[in-house]
Amino acid sequence: MTFAHFFKMLFAVSVAVATPLQAHDLNAPTDSVISLSAHVHGHATLTLVVEGNEMQLAFQSPAYSILGFENKPKNSQEQQEVQAAIETFNRADWFAFNSEASCDVTQADSSTDLTNLHTGQSHADFYANYQVLCQSPSRLKTINLAIFNMVPALEKVEVQWIINGEQGAADTSLTKRSVSF
Repeated sequence: MTFAHFFKMLFAVSVAVATPLQAHDLNAPTDSVISLSAHVHGHATLTLVVEGNEMQLAFQSPAYSILGFENKPKNSQEQQEVQAAIETFNRADWFAFNSEASCDVTQADSSTDLTNLHTGQSHADFYANYQVLCQSPSRLKTINLAIFNMVPALEKVEVQWIINGEQGAADTSLTKRSVSF
């Protein structure tokens, strides 16, 4: 699966999950339009797309929820905290699938807007993208998130998925860390 195909599917799942299954009035007032990229401290999204035995995961959170700040790093300590968070997310050990699916992370790439903030920009996000290979994707049944232990400011992760044409969404939290597909 190419990244272009993944992001096309990612957009499709975001629209499908975020909007009701009904016709939309394009002339409706703007306050009724759903924002797909809300910046809410304490909340994050994890989108999972499986096609065949290949999976792509995309995590996005306000940087404040991960680091406790969302301004450009002011000193070496904050720069080290940003680097440590990137390294932690690149380890990809904050999520796990049921073992019967035999899924292994083949690539991890984490980043943040904090390294590229422009003057006057008040919000920054944190991103982590993963490529995963599953030997038995038909046995993929659950994902468990340990992220709430490593990031105490994170209260909720909305998990959205498309698995071989089936789609859904569920919220996770400190008390509900698992999602079944």
